[in-house]
Amino acid sequence: MQEIINLIVSKNINLFGKNPSITRINVGFTNTIYSINNSFIVKICTNYQNENNFKKEIDFYNSNSENHLIPKLYYSSTDKKGIPYYYEIIEKVNGVSLYNVWHTFSEEQREEIIKQICTAMKQIHSNIGQKYDWSSYFKEQFSLLYSKAKELHIFSEDEQHLINHAYSKFEQYLKSEDFVLVHNDLHFDNIFYNNRDIKIIDFERSMFAPKDFELDIFFRMARKPWKFASEETEQYTDSSDYTNIKLYVERYYPELINTPFLSQRLAIYDMVYFLEQLISHPEDKELKTDVIEASKIAALKDELNFESIKNPSQLMDYMNMNIEYGWIDKFEEKHLNNLKGFRENYRISSIEEIIRNGLGTCIEQAKLIKFFFDNIGLENKLYCYRRYETEENFDKEVRMHCFVLYYFQGKWYHFEHSNSNKRGIHEFDSIESAIKSEVDRHDESDIRELVEIPSIPEGLTFKQFNQYVNTFEPISTYDSHKKL
Repeated sequence: MQEIINLIVSKNINLFGKNPSITRINVGFTNTIYSINNSFIVKICTNYQNENNFKKEIDFYNSNSENHLIPKLYYSSTDKKGIPYYYEIIEKVNGVSLYNVWHTFSEEQREEIIKQICTAMKQIHSNIGQKYDWSSYFKEQFSLLYSKAKELHIFSEDEQHLINHAYSKFEQYLKSEDFVLVHNDLHFDNIFYNNRDIKIIDFERSMFAPKDFELDIFFRMARKPWKFASEETEQYTDSSDYTNIKLYVERYYPELINTPFLSQRLAIYDMVYFLEQLISHPEDKELKTDVIEASKIAALKDELNFESIKNPSQLMDYMNMNIEYGWIDKFEEKHLNNLKGFRENYRISSIEEIIRNGLGTCIEQAKLIKFFFDNIGLENKLYCYRRYETEENFDKEVRMHCFVLYYFQGKWYHFEHSNSNKRGIHEFDSIESAIKSEVDRHDESDIRELVEIPSIPEGLTFKQFNQYVNTFEPISTYDSHKKL
């Protein structure tokens, strides 16, 4: 390849000057890449099978030449005259991928970065494309994958029934009129950060699609950031650092979030994405769960409203689809997985507000769960487990968990949703063992008092709620892990 890069350099002496420094970069498998003078990148498409994608990237640069949040394209060639490869010369982007630094940012810095990404997406999406049958495009992909999954006997009959039900709604949910240019591979390894600014790279997967398709990979990355990180940066991917991405996109690109049936559309995209991986790894239980959970959203989200729920399993499905961990402050601002300003600005939502906003801390979620069990007539108990809060320690970090136990056919069950690590319905032989299971998760220095309360009043501040909880006698005070 040395002869080829020398030819490219000689043909572009006006850019590189005489005797430029040339360094080969050992990344990627589909292109051969060089750095010139540490200022330019030369990408040579040495894999002929990748030429269509390479041409897509060139077209993308030409369509977005005014977008300052992507590298500048200086020159490209696809005629193969003199040089037998497609190639392009682009601005070398300084900095590191967002994966390298995201874990070091404050929430304010993260919000500013997502604001820049939204600006970049808007500019990219200003390129209008021709309409085509989006639902058929996805139905064809899914049908081929699903046939292979059936041959591998991956799904049970009940699971197939659910998936078939979801598939029957593809056409309804995927109706699309507007098609725009989308990056189609937007994750943090393709976004470089340098001195508070970003540059987006790698446009070989770009395509014309409904604009919400841009969120397919971007939001999947926010849920499972390790899936898109390189081996080098995977160590930095703590999922808790990514929980507010959706909130910031909603704030700075609301028309994208307001796409009709967005949850169902993203679930359908997930069905195809995870099914393709599952076929290659049919023994992977996590991938199978991902397909089933996405199928539930596509099949049931518009059918399973709170009033129609009849049993705890349906309640869990409903909450998985509709209730996120978060809160609405007294200024009507939404907070996701973030307790900043919680003590000062929090108010307990009503049942109607929880359902309407789709948000709740453990307090609201326990309130909703108890409301459900009271309505269907199942015996249940509501608990608050927290550090004892007084005027002296009210400025400390919040340490509280509200949860509900219910009784059914001789067993006690812990219905847990707000704690994502323990989410599920957990069976116990006695109420004592159910309580002990929750108590044993905590160190004495963290949370040390357990109180049963009759209800959770709406409208209280966090301080008022603590004062209310403190009026009840603790079940037990733990010096360490004292047994009940």
